[in-house]
Amino acid sequence: MCNMCTRDVIEAPAVVAPAPKPSRTLERMKKKHNIVTDPNNFEKQQEVEYQPDLLAISTKYSKIGYDLMKQGLVRLQETKAYVIATRTSQPLHVALAVVVLLAWLSRPGTSGSIRGWRALYVTAVATHLGAQVWMTLVSGIVLYFNLPRHEFGRVQTVLFPVYYAFNAVISLLALLAYYRTQCLTQFEQTSWVQLALLLAVFSIESYVRLRLVRPMLRAKHVKTQMEEAAGGGQEVGRLILGELAHCPRYLRVLKTFRTYHSSIAMGTMIALGCSIYSTMIIVDSMCR
Repeated sequence: MCNMCTRDVIEAPAVVAPAPKPSRTLERMKKKHNIVTDPNNFEKQQEVEYQPDLLAISTKYSKIGYDLMKQGLVRLQETKAYVIATRTSQPLHVALAVVVLLAWLSRPGTSGSIRGWRALYVTAVATHLGAQVWMTLVSGIVLYFNLPRHEFGRVQTVLFPVYYAFNAVISLLALLAYYRTQCLTQFEQTSWVQLALLLAVFSIESYVRLRLVRPMLRAKHVKTQMEEAAGGGQEVGRLILGELAHCPRYLRVLKTFRTYHSSIAMGTMIALGCSIYSTMIIVDSMCR
């Protein structure tokens, strides 16, 4: 038998952690407010213990609800249906089929509440325009000029997919509600320009979400890793290449990222212009 197996194991003495020093500031606050604490007295501990108010309790349960929703979202993202819906073009075909089916079902002569469809139409257009203005003209500009560039990039990585998916769904609702409204009114005062604008906005945002967002984020991830390795990315409101200005691979990745980003920005501005024009058409219809 070897010496490693036969030698005695000597247990090391347990290290006793030194007692923490009392905080002078805390002791002064206790004397000032006449607070008496006794670790051995459970009633005294409850007397001076913080009692949660309604806001704290609601925040606690909101956190529980948020965690449950997040866990459910993670489980959903692991399903095959989610992978097919987000990584293939088939969902766009399904959406087109649904639109055609709804258009056929909502042909003139069917019953329905025109007031409800108009309310859905106006609400969808207003919500869509509000989201566009906030994301494009307020949130993006404020965050870019106040956060380090990589921190701003992480925020945009989370917001971009959700933003374009949300806007695509809202614009589709506006399109369907407007078409349904015209069906109920026998197409008496139909604005074909409005119909074309709503269709254009939905098409642009769907294409951006399905085709441009994912490769743009992939290129951004590679670019960020290279910048962090070179010690950059902490500047605010500007891009400093430093040593990476002489790296051909980094310049190729940067060009790819900017190509996707510029295409997305162009589509966003076109969609914003269409939304503003749609709003003005609604205003004109109310002023008749």
